[in-house]
Amino acid sequence: MRIFISVDIEGVAGVCETLQGRRGNPEYEVARRLMTQEANAAIAGAFEGGATEVTVADSHGPMRNIIAEDLDERARLVSGKPRPLSMIQGIEADHDGVLLIGYHGAASSYGVLAHTVSGMAFHSIEINGVRAGEPTLFGGYAAEIGVPLLAVSGDDCLAKEIADQFPAARNIIVKQALGASAINSLSPQKSRELITRNVSEVVASAKSAPVQSPCKAPLTVSIRFHKQLYADGAGLLPMMERCDAHTVKFVTDNHADAISTISALSLIVNGLQ
Repeated sequence: MRIFISVDIEGVAGVCETLQGRRGNPEYEVARRLMTQEANAAIAGAFEGGATEVTVADSHGPMRNIIAEDLDERARLVSGKPRPLSMIQGIEADHDGVLLIGYHGAASSYGVLAHTVSGMAFHSIEINGVRAGEPTLFGGYAAEIGVPLLAVSGDDCLAKEIADQFPAARNIIVKQALGASAINSLSPQKSRELITRNVSEVVASAKSAPVQSPCKAPLTVSIRFHKQLYADGAGLLPMMERCDAHTVKFVTDNHADAISTISALSLIVNGLQ
């Protein structure tokens, strides 16, 4: 049984401020170790649940955060960017399930460090009128190729989004949001135990898990930027329709194109800094 795990950092137990996700400081070094350990907890749970192969995608920021030498040796690691499918790169149609570990709420939603793809670029993203977080995009892509979303870990605000968009997926709540940069968190050890136990259970029943997605093709993707300048840059692309000073939209018939276009827009914003 093949299981795919995408790992972010903002939803990891003990992580609550932007500094912890940025390279070049001691807080980041602590956070990336916590991220690696939660990845290992999910890997352990997957194998306990019957997985025979596990692939992990490093999915935060530069996508080179997981400490490779500390990762469970049974797993393969996808790292580095840019890559066409971003946080879900490496998943294939014959995977039996996907797990999203250390995830967070959508841009313009309440929650710890909530954003979608780029907190610097995007004020909000909607797909077919649904406020889109990263699970919306990446769980949606998995569903499009027939792979069910089995479980998601993060804060209690993310859990509400998952319950609405992927009701069959298991929520693993490792912390409560007290604000954008404040938490009431389980200890890292307790969070890892919780992840391993829940992942083992959902993987064991993965063969019967339903494939769900909140958005069906065709996809109308509406993106509101933080600055007009960013929308100016996005508006140069031929598929974009300019809606107002800060907003563009485009239509596509699949999640893969939505993901790659949003990733490209994030790179455009980086170039405008």
